[in-house]
Amino acid sequence: MKHSEKSDAAMFLLNSVSSQIADNGEKKKDITKDGTLKKILRGVAQVPEEIRLATAKPKIAEGVAHYFRTEVAQDLNPNLRDEAVESFNALIETDMTLSDTRREKLMNLLNGDDFAFFLAETFIYAINRPSKPNLEDGHQKISIPLLIFTLIYGVAIYVSTLLTMVVMGEFSQPLMAFAFFFSIGLFVFLIGFYFFLWRRDI
Repeated sequence: MKHSEKSDAAMFLLNSVSSQIADNGEKKKDITKDGTLKKILRGVAQVPEEIRLATAKPKIAEGVAHYFRTEVAQDLNPNLRDEAVESFNALIETDMTLSDTRREKLMNLLNGDDFAFFLAETFIYAINRPSKPNLEDGHQKISIPLLIFTLIYGVAIYVSTLLTMVVMGEFSQPLMAFAFFFSIGLFVFLIGFYFFLWRRDI
């Protein structure tokens, strides 16, 4: 199998649609440069809308099936096809989010003679299937160690200011107040900035 890397394989499959969009003269979005592909693979973003909407067009859907027959099927290891079929069978049977109609349709395609067409239909369904972003992955970014670090950083500034005044032998209430509010302000800023980066990734 040529496309063994996760990101490479994802682009290889998505190209079944995006290449047709480009052939029709529409602007092709590079989802690798803007970070969209990484978010899709992490489960915090969906496939771009223009790709999902394109698969609703019969001509595009036919092109996807052709691509899977001529490109994707040729990229698979024929010696592992039986294992792949068993894996798909187990996934379909255990996925409780599938409707009975959808499950029956997928099983019929899987047990049919056109495995490439089954893969194409499954692919189209998968990228159009409504799914909630994996917020759990995003929430893991706001970690307790980071919060502790930012808190300690702010306290350290306040303490260092006090120590400086002790060494200098001067105590200034305005300076102490400034150090206190500056450390609190820095803590809030760091938390806000970190939250901004987290929301941007999601």
